Amino acid sequence: MYCINYVIQKGDTLYSVSRHFNIPLQALIEANPMVNVYHLLPGEIICVPVSIPSNNYSHYTTYLIEEGDTMGSILKKHNVNLADVMQLNNLDDIYLQPGTTIQMPIIDENDDNITL
Repeated sequence: MYCINYVIQKGDTLYSVSRHFNIPLQALIEANPMVNVYHLLPGEIICVPVSIPSNNYSHYTTYLIEEGDTMGSILKKHNVNLADVMQLNNLDDIYLQPGTTIQMPIIDENDDNITL
């Protein structure tokens, strides 16, 4: 399993984190067996599981990060794999600053092997 660290913010729940990153809640629970799912603490670091980079994209485009964008909203908008975006852009953090430009894989509409 490939993991990125996420720092719990005040008001976060595992469900809200799973929706933010567009991953199944069960996957988040399984990736964090030592976390009390009923009592998350601000500042606590959890593992957000992502799939292994697939590198099976043949086309790319640029995307300008806008105010209010989150990595989760960008992934959902483009329907791409988090691991691929992070690897393609040499990112080690999921927090992006408005005005930053990143490379986004373009999914071929005929590709049935897409993983989120």
